[in-house]
Amino acid sequence: MTVLTGCGFTGPDTYELDQKSVEVEKGEEFALSVPVDTAMGEWWYVTSPKPDAAVVDGLGKDEKTDDSDEDDKVGGSSGTDLFKFKAVGPGTTKIRLIECPRGACAGGGSAGGPVTPSPVPSGSPSPDKKYRATIHTYTVTVKQP
Repeated sequence: MTVLTGCGFTGPDTYELDQKSVEVEKGEEFALSVPVDTAMGEWWYVTSPKPDAAVVDGLGKDEKTDDSDEDDKVGGSSGTDLFKFKAVGPGTTKIRLIECPRGACAGGGSAGGPVTPSPVPSGSPSPDKKYRATIHTYTVTVKQP
C-alpha cells in the first residue's frame, strides 16, 4: 500500500482517494486526502452511517488550498481536504466521504443532520455524473500493536 509522503503534510500517514483500504495500528493517526475545487462549488463531508466510534475517532478536517496566481485570476481556489482520524480500538469499520458538487447535496451545516445526495425531482433528467454527489467508501482495519 502506498502512502502519500512529501506533500507538506507532516504527522500521520495520509491515504489518497484511490486507496480505499486502510490498515493501521491502535493509537495511530491517519488522514484521508481528497482533491477539492471550491471555485466550482465542490465540498467534501463525512456522511452516514458514521464510522464505528469504538474503532476510529474523527479528529476533524484540514483544508489546504493551492496558492497559485492562476486561482486568484478566476476568483476561486482548489486544493486538498484532509480528514483526520485516530485508531482507537481493534476492528474494522467503514468511513464514507461524500463529494458534493454545487447543489448536489442536502443536510448538514445549519440544516443539521447528515449530508446526503440531493433528491432529483421526479420527471427531471438525472444530472451528468460530474454534477452528482458521489460517496467514496474506505475500509479501515485497526490492529492491536
